[in-house]
Amino acid sequence: MNGVIWNKMQKIFVPISNIPAYAMMQQERFKQNRALENHNFQLQNLTLTSFQEPNFFEFYDNDTKVTGLCGDLWTLLSESLNFTLQPIRSNVNSVGAPEKNHTYLHGLLGILSRNETIAIPKVETYSPRLVATDFTIPLWMNRYRTYIRLEEIHDNTWMAKVFSWKVWCIILIMHIMLSVCSFWSQIVLARIENKCKNTNIGEHFFYNFGMLCNQSYIPEILDGRSKILEISLGLFCSILYMAFSAVLFIYMTKSIIIPPFDNLQSLVTHTGYRVISLKGSVGDIAFRVSPDENFVRVRTAKRVVIASTIEEMFETVCSSTKRKYAVFQGEDEYKARKTICRLTPIGQSYLDMWIASGIVKNFKYKRTIDLGMLKLMEVGLLDVLQERWLDKKIKDNNIKTTEAIGMDQVALVIAVMCCGTIIAFIILIIEKIVYAYKLKQS
Repeated sequence: MNGVIWNKMQKIFVPISNIPAYAMMQQERFKQNRALENHNFQLQNLTLTSFQEPNFFEFYDNDTKVTGLCGDLWTLLSESLNFTLQPIRSNVNSVGAPEKNHTYLHGLLGILSRNETIAIPKVETYSPRLVATDFTIPLWMNRYRTYIRLEEIHDNTWMAKVFSWKVWCIILIMHIMLSVCSFWSQIVLARIENKCKNTNIGEHFFYNFGMLCNQSYIPEILDGRSKILEISLGLFCSILYMAFSAVLFIYMTKSIIIPPFDNLQSLVTHTGYRVISLKGSVGDIAFRVSPDENFVRVRTAKRVVIASTIEEMFETVCSSTKRKYAVFQGEDEYKARKTICRLTPIGQSYLDMWIASGIVKNFKYKRTIDLGMLKLMEVGLLDVLQERWLDKKIKDNNIKTTEAIGMDQVALVIAVMCCGTIIAFIILIIEKIVYAYKLKQS
């Protein structure tokens, strides 16, 4: 009880709680609230209605008991607050979508709004749903994004990525240093022995580069170089071969993922992907009524597909060969559900929503439920349940087989060889022209 009141004796405003009569009323109110918060249900039945949702709410023992993340949470809550949990398996398969008059007639929210149950275990919290339910304290944050079937391609640029740019720079510097030193050592040794060597530094660069490329032919004109430098060059080339060969096949067979789109806008404009979501889910509602530009563009392009069941949704995504689909779902569902193919998250999250349980409107002991959940969270039991049930589970039916190296994996090698051939042919033509010109001048 807050506020102030005029004190005639002191001629000032004083807090209402300072007046004995009001203070007693305030204490009585605190006492009533505390009694509600610490209410003992004394094994009173509390109905919890839901449909079968793998890893979140699973029925067993003739539908009399429940497990899963939310099932175990409510089981622990019933033991803590001393009520008898009575799970009810519903025939509906969604939380429910609002009607045109903003009421809920179908789904779990429809059941809750008709007072046919006390609670539902899992619901996304946003204001329009307050018409049908009251939310408990938030349990975890859920982010909704798109997921596509994993498509791997081989990295055609693997040759440039075997070494980092720093290593390539060191190789270039070593090549220049060894070439310059071998050129000067040949000149110095030739002068000492009174021999004339008609070579230039360009030939040293060229043939040393050939050694780096595993071409060990050295012409006689380069004889007379320092033996120490030749041994150093040979050792350097050998170490380079070993390092390159050690990671060659790893990089050659390495697969990469190139996202076909960054967001829903680029999905519509640059790809033929369709977005698929579960009927009655947050994704279904967002694509039908949300004014957000991302959802409007997909809705206008008629790229939305609504699946009736979870099995149908994943079967469409993983088995379709003619069309490509992107699943729109929450991160918790992605982590918890077993899929028949590997799905990869793409782009940003479009919706961030708290997940809570739904309580029937005006339930007298809602505060008791909230405090019971808060205690479970404080001791870390919710974190343990999330760790147990929200680990990504993938059912991969694809048998891994060894594949032959394809053209796409050696395309860069062939391209380099073709470029080298073209450059060599151009040099040959230039040399022929220069030779013919000099011959004509002589």
